[in-house]
Amino acid sequence: MTLIRDLAGGSIGLFDGDVRELPTEPAPEYLKAQHISKDPRSVSRYLLACIGLDEQLVRKNQYNETRMLEWRDVIRLATVDEETILARRSPVEFGQHADRPVEAAIFRLFIEGDDDAGLTPIPKPADLKKISANKLELIDQVIARLEEELADSAPPDQLRDQLARLTNSLRETSTAIDDVSSRRDGLVLQRSANTSMLAELRERHDELTSLNSRFGLLRAQYDSDLSRLEMLAQATDLFTVDGEGSCPFCGAEPDHQHWPDAPTDPTEAATFASAITSEQSKIFALRTGLDQTIGAVQAERQEIRTRSRSLTDENTRHTSEIRQLDAEIKTPGGDLAQLLEVRSRVEREIDAHSRLADFYILRATTAQVEKPKTSTEVPIVTSDLNQFNEVARQILQQWSFPGSTVSYSISERDLMVDQRVRRVRGKGVRSILHALFNVALAEYCLRRDYRHPGFVVLDSPIVSYRQAGDPEPSGEDETISTNVVDAFYAYLQNDFQGQSLILENKSPVSPLPAGSSEYFFGGAAKDAERSGFYPEQRRGDG
Repeated sequence: MTLIRDLAGGSIGLFDGDVRELPTEPAPEYLKAQHISKDPRSVSRYLLACIGLDEQLVRKNQYNETRMLEWRDVIRLATVDEETILARRSPVEFGQHADRPVEAAIFRLFIEGDDDAGLTPIPKPADLKKISANKLELIDQVIARLEEELADSAPPDQLRDQLARLTNSLRETSTAIDDVSSRRDGLVLQRSANTSMLAELRERHDELTSLNSRFGLLRAQYDSDLSRLEMLAQATDLFTVDGEGSCPFCGAEPDHQHWPDAPTDPTEAATFASAITSEQSKIFALRTGLDQTIGAVQAERQEIRTRSRSLTDENTRHTSEIRQLDAEIKTPGGDLAQLLEVRSRVEREIDAHSRLADFYILRATTAQVEKPKTSTEVPIVTSDLNQFNEVARQILQQWSFPGSTVSYSISERDLMVDQRVRRVRGKGVRSILHALFNVALAEYCLRRDYRHPGFVVLDSPIVSYRQAGDPEPSGEDETISTNVVDAFYAYLQNDFQGQSLILENKSPVSPLPAGSSEYFFGGAAKDAERSGFYPEQRRGDG
């Protein structure tokens, strides 16, 4: 995509693709130039979305308040101008002292890869005072109500003495009614046991009633079976017909009878009659046993009804006795309920005095607002910071810069090489070490697949260097050697995973590595390839 904006300012046009010629048509879409947290179509949020950093929150002060990350927060760590690169200020700093927390939070975001969305805000002293004032107002209202409630009350010491006397009186009264209470409790327990027994008896009676009904049906079945067998026994006479005499069915004379031609066996009737008799005997025996069982069930039902009536009468007597005992539970000199009511009132007043004292203490504590413990320091996971330090050390070694250890100091907020902080070095060394910070941060993020613009733009990182044979300067004039410059360019061309753009006031002593592109800004010189960073407008360009 390509962003196009008039040099005089205004909205920023958004074009798809790589646009190298000045468009003659309006842009398909225009982005707002100013960062707007609630508008994703501002150029800041659009660019953040391109690198996956949109809607990230960073801690902006020691009270854990957060704000949305802006594009300028990101670009400050990727692009450095000439004045900033040699300044003594920390590479992560870009504003006033009050911006220290958000500066450190932005750096931590790149090192750890996570934002500060999970922070819990810490109340500010002004907010705590407002909260305290509101609490004091509520506490004063409660204190006023308690003082009004206790206006006619005796002092706490007198109330405690009165409570002790009331307790003694109630103890004496309790001794007098202990016997009555014990008798009453016994009757209540007995009545409860009787009630439970009645429930069990009713349940058993219901079961026996159901059994008696089923047994009655079975006995009726036995009677029906015996009646059918009796009918079959009478029918056996049919098997004794021999053709003489009148027909037992129709009364026909022998001459008019027509019996089957098959001869009848007189023994069959006897066998059939014997089987009927055997079956009748078995059913008689079963019915006799069933009658005995039915009798036992009916007897138990009768016993249950008798026992239930007895328990019901007993419970009626117990209820009457309990009512009489309730009427007897009275104090010798007055009503027990009155003593209990007075004691309850005294206890409430003592509790109110206690709560009033607690609210006095609470008010004094609430009026003392303690300043919350806050810190502008932003802790970074040690293992992540060590990995960043190792990346910076490797790069510095590839640059042939003298130094064996490199570390980022959280307290100094700057790089330290061999335990010397960057800001105390000469301006030439400050510049190259500032460049080291920006390049190492980009390399660290790219290696870990963390979100980063993917490029660095450095203005005059190595403008100060000494030729071979020059005396080694010190202090503010401390510079870097030519071999460091060559190694610097070689690393950016051959080993750096991102894209680098270096602006310098001097051409490199040695030729740039293969693959690098060098542009000379000649200004007004006619033979220069280009006059400055922005190409000179040619005729016919529109």
